[in-house]
Amino acid sequence: MSLGDFDFGAVSYLEPMEAKLYWFFWVFVVFITCIVFLNFIIAEVSSSYEKVKERLGSLFLSERAKLIEEAQDMLFSSMRNNVNLFPKYLITREIEE
Repeated sequence: MSLGDFDFGAVSYLEPMEAKLYWFFWVFVVFITCIVFLNFIIAEVSSSYEKVKERLGSLFLSERAKLIEEAQDMLFSSMRNNVNLFPKYLITREIEE
C-alpha cells in the first residue's frame, strides 16, 4: 500500500456506505504512511548530519594543514627555512575506515 500500487476496481462492487468507509480508511492509511516515511527520512538526515558534525573539526584542521603544506611548497627554497613563517614539522593523522 505504501508503494503506491493501488487497485480500485473492487470499490465499484461495494455499497455506497462501504465505499465511503473504504475511501476514509484509504486516505487515513496513505496519510499515516507518509508521516512514517517522512519521519524516517528526517531521522536519516539528522544521523548523517551528526556524522558530518563529528568530523567537521578534524576535516577543518586537515584542510588547514594541506593549505600550509601547499603554501610552503610554493615558496622559494631560501624562504622555506625561515622558522617564523611555518612550523618546523607538520604532522597529520588519518582514520582508517
